[in-house]
Amino acid sequence: MGKGSYRDDVPGIELKNSGHADLTGIGPRWHHWHMKSEPYQVRRFPEDLEANLRLAEELAPTQCAGCGGYHLARARRRLSSGTADALDRDEMVRLLREWAVDRSLSGTGPLEVVIVGSADTNLLAIAAEAVSGVGPARYTVLDRCRTPLALCEAFARQHGLEVETRRFDMGAPDGTFPADAIIVHSLLRFLPQFVHLASMAALKRWLKPGGTIAFSHRLMAANPATPYYKSEYQTLAPLLRLFQEAGLQVASLRETVEDGGPRHRILTLLKPA
Repeated sequence: MGKGSYRDDVPGIELKNSGHADLTGIGPRWHHWHMKSEPYQVRRFPEDLEANLRLAEELAPTQCAGCGGYHLARARRRLSSGTADALDRDEMVRLLREWAVDRSLSGTGPLEVVIVGSADTNLLAIAAEAVSGVGPARYTVLDRCRTPLALCEAFARQHGLEVETRRFDMGAPDGTFPADAIIVHSLLRFLPQFVHLASMAALKRWLKPGGTIAFSHRLMAANPATPYYKSEYQTLAPLLRLFQEAGLQVASLRETVEDGGPRHRILTLLKPA
């Protein structure tokens, strides 16, 4: 059996058991034991949270007029809390890596990875680790504010990554960024709900044949006290309807509830329907 392939007659561990097969139309998927041996060298891409904060403090007052203070607040929070990674970092790396291994077998050339709404360097670090050793990759990082783009540019220089940055507003997605993989982490929270369909439909248009969208989102009630969060989803069902209306299909789905806390997050791989 080739790397990244799946069969029902080989013992394995359950990868997905979300309890929503009736909504998504997908059954359980299995991760086989012999796939635990990693044929590619895995490289970590550490972030410099102190340097990120210094640069954010320098740039955010003039370059983040539209984010309500989010990027500076995030840089301070990550450094002070010691929480360097997204809560679903390991799961995102694993899913993207399995997809990248399968993708590399087709010999399509360098992977084009687009990060939509970077916030800081965390998503770029996740993407770089996921495809490290699999093959060459080029990254495009999009954000409405200049501050996170500057952070990603410094990160790219530090780690020798081929990264292009672009100021871009997903509330009016009139550009095109051809992508093998698109990473979307909590993006919709920062956009008014009436533009969500246009935003997701644009991401679908950007996908190259065989491409995927790694979509992570936290389910929670709206909090008017936070100026940068424009909308929230409290349950999975309206997100599934949004995917369907945008012409996207769920290829895999994982739900996680934070230990000891109320945060409920979904991580899904999407493909064109």
